[in-house]
Amino acid sequence: MFCSQACKIQNLAREYCKIFSTEARLIENFGVIPVYLMYRPANPVPYATVEADLTGLYQKYSFLDHTGRMEMRTGSGVEQKCCALQHWIFQWTSGNLLLTQLEGVDTKITNVGISVKSTGHQGLSIEGNPKVFEQFVSQHQCNYFCGLLGLRSLKVMDSLSLPAKSKGSRSPLLQRKMAAGSSSPQTGRKAGSSPRLPRKAEQEGRKTPTKQKTEDAPKVV
Repeated sequence: MFCSQACKIQNLAREYCKIFSTEARLIENFGVIPVYLMYRPANPVPYATVEADLTGLYQKYSFLDHTGRMEMRTGSGVEQKCCALQHWIFQWTSGNLLLTQLEGVDTKITNVGISVKSTGHQGLSIEGNPKVFEQFVSQHQCNYFCGLLGLRSLKVMDSLSLPAKSKGSRSPLLQRKMAAGSSSPQTGRKAGSSPRLPRKAEQEGRKTPTKQKTEDAPKVV
């Protein structure tokens, strides 16, 4: 179960990161690498996670310390993108989901940790300490990438439950859903007049002059 949950968390973060990278118009390969679940029936440990091997300097961009407090680093460009990604997902999910752990080599992110406010959000069964969400709101400093996405300052939000999706970032998925709500191509067809009406009127028009000719004809004595 632990391996399956780890795969679900990282791949969920990866899907969010794909939209984030599109909206932020990031040219370089910034994102969460995929992780796969492997089943080994002949092994004492039947389940294991597999992901790409990362070579280089491994760094922690965001993590939880031993007290459960989240540490966020903002010195480098990658660290600023990670902070903007946290802000974007937090606002996109209306303050219900937060990426608390982001690590990796350069722009390749792995070992993702997630905190959720309530069990069941996005099918996740884990719960995070509410203080982590309050701490993120009070300590997050918006950077260039937050501004690029048009994200609002978290400090001006009245509460963590304030809906943020209505005025949040413009997701391509949201635009696709809005485009799907167009009217049906058959609407105009139903609104049109019946094709039988002109035919009926034509038949009535033929009967009228015939009747008039009969009345106007002279009577034979």
